Amino acid sequence: MLLKFSKSDILDSYLVSPETGALGFTILTRSHFIHAGEKDSDSESESESEATVTQRTIILDKRGITVAEIGWDGRRPVEVVIGKEKVAVKEIHNVLGLPARFDTEFFWLAGPNGLTLLDYNSNQIKGQFHLHSLRVGDHFITTPLSGFGHHYLEFEPHPLASAAELIVTFILMEVLRRGKFNQHPSTFDRPKLWRNTSKQLSKQIRRGTI
Repeated sequence: MLLKFSKSDILDSYLVSPETGALGFTILTRSHFIHAGEKDSDSESESESEATVTQRTIILDKRGITVAEIGWDGRRPVEVVIGKEKVAVKEIHNVLGLPARFDTEFFWLAGPNGLTLLDYNSNQIKGQFHLHSLRVGDHFITTPLSGFGHHYLEFEPHPLASAAELIVTFILMEVLRRGKFNQHPSTFDRPKLWRNTSKQLSKQIRRGTI
């Protein structure tokens, strides 16, 4: 699947087909304030129940139906809902990779220069985030200046992970990547394969999930 962001802000944009312009998903992020006491203390840890959601990201499909949500406390995700399922959020702000829920071999891997979707079993790239790029045929060319070109999200389907889940895990990992490497959206380069990833790091990543 290949989707183009209509805006440079990945948290407030349409995801459309590059060929037809047809709407695939809508990503909206708005300020949101709730009291900690409104949370379900039986299903959340003490640290999660005390967190305050300051912003909420909503992902809608082409019909306008909400398929996923992310609640943020600053840049830290504190609530994740995929479909109708509320997913437990682990401490992930120091990780470099985030796997799918039902296949820990399939994960977004972050590096200082990019974000790549990897399949550990086959050792193959299954997706990539292309920033400030021009699409020429099946190739992407990085524009010399940020602000030119478009952002593209590319990933192959997975039988155990919906498109909504892959978009949610992409958003989580990209926001965490930007914070970890102190990168502002306007200074990002096009993601490249992080070729120096060690086997040990990959095994550590596969142990964690949302």
